[in-house]
Amino acid sequence: MASGDDRDAKTHPLRAIPQTEQALVRYEPRALPGAPDDDDSIDLREYWNILVKRKWLILAMVLVVVTATFVATKLQVPEYRATALVLIEPEATQILGFQDFDQTSGRGSAEYRASQYEILRSLSLAEAVVRAEQLEHHPELTGQVRQRSVVAEVRGLASLLVAHVFGATDADLPATEPQPERVSAAPAAGRLRSKLAIEPVRNTQVVRVSVVSFDPEFAARLANAVVREYIDGSLQRRFDSGTQARRFLEGQLDEMRIALERSDRALAQFAREARVSDLDQNIQMARDGLRSKSTRLDEARQEILQLTGWRNLAQQGRIEHLDSGGSGQSGGPSLVAERLAHLEARLQDKTLNYQNMARQYTESFPDRVNLRAEIETLRAEIASEQRRIVSGIAGRLEARTAEAQSLEEAIERREEQLMALNERSVQFNILLREHETNRELYDALLQRMKEVGVAAGVQKSNISVIDEARVPGGAFRPTLTKNLAIASMLGLMIGVALALLLEFLDSTIRRTEDIERLVDRPVLGLIPLVRPRDQKGSSARGRPDRALSHYSVTHPRSAVSEAFRSLRTSLMFSTPTGMPKVLLFTSASQGEGKSTVAANLATVLAQNGASVLLIDADLRRPSLHRDFGIARAPGLTDAIAQAGGASEIQQLLIQGTEQEGLHVMPTGHATPSPAELLSSSQFEQLLNDCRRMFDHVIMDAPPILGLADAVVASRMVDGVVLIASAGQTGKENFRISVQRLHQVQAPLLGVVLNRVDLESPEYSYYSAYYYNYEPDKSHRETEAIPQRKAS
Repeated sequence: MASGDDRDAKTHPLRAIPQTEQALVRYEPRALPGAPDDDDSIDLREYWNILVKRKWLILAMVLVVVTATFVATKLQVPEYRATALVLIEPEATQILGFQDFDQTSGRGSAEYRASQYEILRSLSLAEAVVRAEQLEHHPELTGQVRQRSVVAEVRGLASLLVAHVFGATDADLPATEPQPERVSAAPAAGRLRSKLAIEPVRNTQVVRVSVVSFDPEFAARLANAVVREYIDGSLQRRFDSGTQARRFLEGQLDEMRIALERSDRALAQFAREARVSDLDQNIQMARDGLRSKSTRLDEARQEILQLTGWRNLAQQGRIEHLDSGGSGQSGGPSLVAERLAHLEARLQDKTLNYQNMARQYTESFPDRVNLRAEIETLRAEIASEQRRIVSGIAGRLEARTAEAQSLEEAIERREEQLMALNERSVQFNILLREHETNRELYDALLQRMKEVGVAAGVQKSNISVIDEARVPGGAFRPTLTKNLAIASMLGLMIGVALALLLEFLDSTIRRTEDIERLVDRPVLGLIPLVRPRDQKGSSARGRPDRALSHYSVTHPRSAVSEAFRSLRTSLMFSTPTGMPKVLLFTSASQGEGKSTVAANLATVLAQNGASVLLIDADLRRPSLHRDFGIARAPGLTDAIAQAGGASEIQQLLIQGTEQEGLHVMPTGHATPSPAELLSSSQFEQLLNDCRRMFDHVIMDAPPILGLADAVVASRMVDGVVLIASAGQTGKENFRISVQRLHQVQAPLLGVVLNRVDLESPEYSYYSAYYYNYEPDKSHRETEAIPQRKAS
């Protein structure tokens, strides 16, 4: 194989491997250019292809489920349903005025309707129907007559077989005791509930009461009986509720009468001990007196403040500054201040006249002397008036202070009195409220007692029958069409689920995308599957079992032959220098078609005019000598052991075939150590001689897993082609095989996907492609080649 430079290695997945490199290398796969990336997107076409591929499994599941449903439906006994329409409406009027004692209040609500539906389904109502209609021993309600089923029929048949085998007779059975006269209605009521259906009509107050039975007349009878007992039970519950309420009210009324009398006595005794005829009026009078005294005390305190200010002014000699806008009382500070101002005005006038007279007259002038005497008199009066004012202010201040003190003492006594009255008022009000409450409760209970007595005689039901149940004219179930439709859908869902599950659990290689996701090597070609019906007339030398190895000879213009020619073209472009001269074909495990692919590829190469040597290097399970009808020995092992020249090899070991240019070297005699022979220098020399003698050398090597033969031989060839069988080769086995080849740096050219079923939806694209190369419409050459190996 020709080597490339670094630039070629970057653009092509192949690189030259020196023969001197013997160390194992780590396998690190890398993504190929243009390879699809894994993502989480959902491809609906892929799911559709899965379903089409497994269509027979899906159809089989549908057929099984439909058949089982058909048998089960035919085994069932017809059942009839009778339905009665009942109107459940809210009560029009409420006789009692208190809703807490009215058990039917809120009947128009959803809770009330739901409660009524549960009453219709209740066990007590079913027992009442059974007892009223005397159905304790009815066959349907005792379990003697029941619906048939496949399981029950199989169980009954098994019981008969057991009885027949062991010879059990009626005499062997234990004698049954006579049934008691009184039988519990619970078992029959339980079975009646299973036959009963309550269906409210949406957005209405109408309810459908249905009963299913094997007997149409019995179904109608049961439905009407259920409705009748439901109405009677409702009326009875209302009557019982009224009677219970009346008894309850009588007991409460007696207790309340005793409580009322006790509260009356307590209130009267407290009023007598507290000596209050009207406590509220006394409290109000005390509050009014307290309010009046508080007002007077405020006025006194205000006047005390004013008198204190005047006294301070008088003591400072500033009598002229006294407030002239005082209280206005006679003799008050304001009037005194006015008289004092009048005297001071007169004094000022006299003083001014005296000064004027002093400029004109002498001191002894009589008028001047008289005027001076008047001035002295006025001054004495002013002084006397000032003393009188100060004395009056002090006296009034003392009087108002004493008055304020007495008012404070009076207010304190009145507050203590009011607090005592309030304390008595609290106790009095407690007793009064208890008395009034007892009085109101007693009156209410008495009124209720009268209303219950009136309502006891009025019993109007809010439940009415719209349509009574009639005898049904036809069976309600089973419905064969409906059951088969449901069975078809169920079988389809089971089939689809099973198909997807099998596809999910399938870990084999089926498409080229699977290979490209696992390894970094291209898919060189796809070989279609050849079915046995398409092998007619393809025998080689009278041996039909050799037909697949010679398919390219017997059908040179078939789609399979074209697939091998396409593989030949891919190999020509697999390296920059063309097709490698020495090619090794191997697979992950046996039975994947490597020998058949190698033989057909050698055939198409020879048909192209090349000289081709096909070597059977599978020393453990050889098959090419049988496919070509030649002797197994001498062959490859003999050539390695003799180590002769090229002419000797060609004369003794290489045998010709019917195809011109195609030569075969069989395995030769058996050897106990195939791996040592294939790794020897003699084998390498043999390959070099064959490389010079032929244009192409094709080797059929053993599988990779579990053997070292193919791995050892892969280092001595120019290219390795790995064969994978669609739907057979496991992904993990395939990945490990490629990893082993990479560890020894084998020149892996690519992968060939064999046994591609072109009739499968997975290969619809390839099927359309190969159809263009089909010349003979009588032979469907659109299938793959299975492995032809000796067992």
